[in-house]
Amino acid sequence: MSKRQQQEPGAHPDWVSDDDKTLRRNQRHLRRESVRNLADMTKGTRFLGYGPPGPAGGVVWLREKRPSLDETTDQLAGTYPFVAGSGLPYFGQYHGVNRLSGSAWGWDGQVAYAQGIVSNPAMVIYGVIGSGKSMGAKSILWRGMPFGRKWAVPGDIRGEYGRLCRAAGGEPIVLGPGSPMRFSPLATPGRPTGVHEGFWRETIANHRATTLSSLAKAALQRELSPSEKTALDLALRSAVHDDGDSSRWKQPTLGDICTWLLDPPRDVLTRELIPNVPRFVDETYDLALTMRLLVRGVFAGVLDVDTDKTIDTSSPAVVVDLSRLQLDDASLALVVTCTQSAIELGVQFDEAVWTICYDEVWRYMRFYGLVGRLANRIKVVRDLVGGIPLLIAHRPSDWQTGDPRLDSIAEGMLKDIDVHVLHRQSAIEGGAAGRMLSLTSTVVEMLTALDQGSAIWRVVDRKGVSHHLVVDHVIDANGAEWPIMQTDSALVDDYRQIADAGRQMTTLLDKQRQAPVTIGASS
Repeated sequence: MSKRQQQEPGAHPDWVSDDDKTLRRNQRHLRRESVRNLADMTKGTRFLGYGPPGPAGGVVWLREKRPSLDETTDQLAGTYPFVAGSGLPYFGQYHGVNRLSGSAWGWDGQVAYAQGIVSNPAMVIYGVIGSGKSMGAKSILWRGMPFGRKWAVPGDIRGEYGRLCRAAGGEPIVLGPGSPMRFSPLATPGRPTGVHEGFWRETIANHRATTLSSLAKAALQRELSPSEKTALDLALRSAVHDDGDSSRWKQPTLGDICTWLLDPPRDVLTRELIPNVPRFVDETYDLALTMRLLVRGVFAGVLDVDTDKTIDTSSPAVVVDLSRLQLDDASLALVVTCTQSAIELGVQFDEAVWTICYDEVWRYMRFYGLVGRLANRIKVVRDLVGGIPLLIAHRPSDWQTGDPRLDSIAEGMLKDIDVHVLHRQSAIEGGAAGRMLSLTSTVVEMLTALDQGSAIWRVVDRKGVSHHLVVDHVIDANGAEWPIMQTDSALVDDYRQIADAGRQMTTLLDKQRQAPVTIGASS
């Protein structure tokens, strides 16, 4: 078989079927075939074991047994010049090959946190276009499913997670022209079993209030004034008729909120002891016009719907496809705020561990409300409230906007995240990444010469020690995973097959010698 034939991706799976039984059978077959492929790829380096019983059980790879190696520190420094700390254990879903040791490499944020390795299970993946970061993220989502993990993508901007969602057994929520699907960020899902009615009402009320506040902050690009906070509270209370009578607790819509803000009832303001009604109306005028944009123009009929249907988190995967909307960054931030809050509410009471994937996160970083909400999610992720964030960006400098407020929040997020996966970067961005993430000059030089699909994993343990690994992401070109994950059919063959770690390390070092990068040099 020629190399060209080996590089051709497999046939695209056809998930469109009128027979639900056949569709579910195809999904089960794909998942089982994926597990078999992973077992074959790790044969010889890992012994195949079995996870816990029941539907959440998954395949695990046990630690390999190798004799210990005793050498002096000088010998180790010469043999492994890239090692900057003790090795990390293998656990969780298989990801690829550790280029330094040639052994299999796997990672699971929840397990790493439970074992006391990291202080936060969140993760961020960087890489220039075509470096393989998207496929790396998809494999993390897909390969975590046999271990009982669920996943969600609040904003699929390019529509590239739909195949993965259908293969997992879910159905993407497609918003935009030509789609009959609609979504209300204020809709109330059914009360979960075992949750008290009073607690559920308080949870929903808090969810709606924080969603409206985040939307307003993202649209206005600033904190809300006391008048604006009061106006949102009164508008929401009026929309749900929240007077203590549960029978009158109806579903509000953004249109209800907008109508109240544009023309606040004077009798309500007087009853609420608003001292200066004309001044109050003037101070909330900008807020009213901003909220109006969410129910008119490009958003008309998309978010302003009277429905109790919200995101269904009973399925193993949730994807909100925004590719039809063709939004600018400001509009995108508003939609993602809505979908993100709805997903967080849905997964809050789910027993399964969720991974929430934020793709193209660089498009959100200029919007105060969304960045603040995302930073808060990362801080409380240890309680598994709202799922474990998986952020995808092009470069570490995406966190810098020039706005001191936003940059301060972004800097805090970088410090809270212990796992940074860095794919190839340009020479200029490599230097910036080194400064922002405190990388050594050796790591920075390697960043500019990484192959497609290869990445440097920087893991900071709870003691503050940084561990660096060069990992080659592995997907079998002839396996079941390739058709549903690939986004670039021109990927090199080494990326899709188990590669020889020693040969790739030699290639990487050769590239460094051919194109050295000088850090901190002046002209």
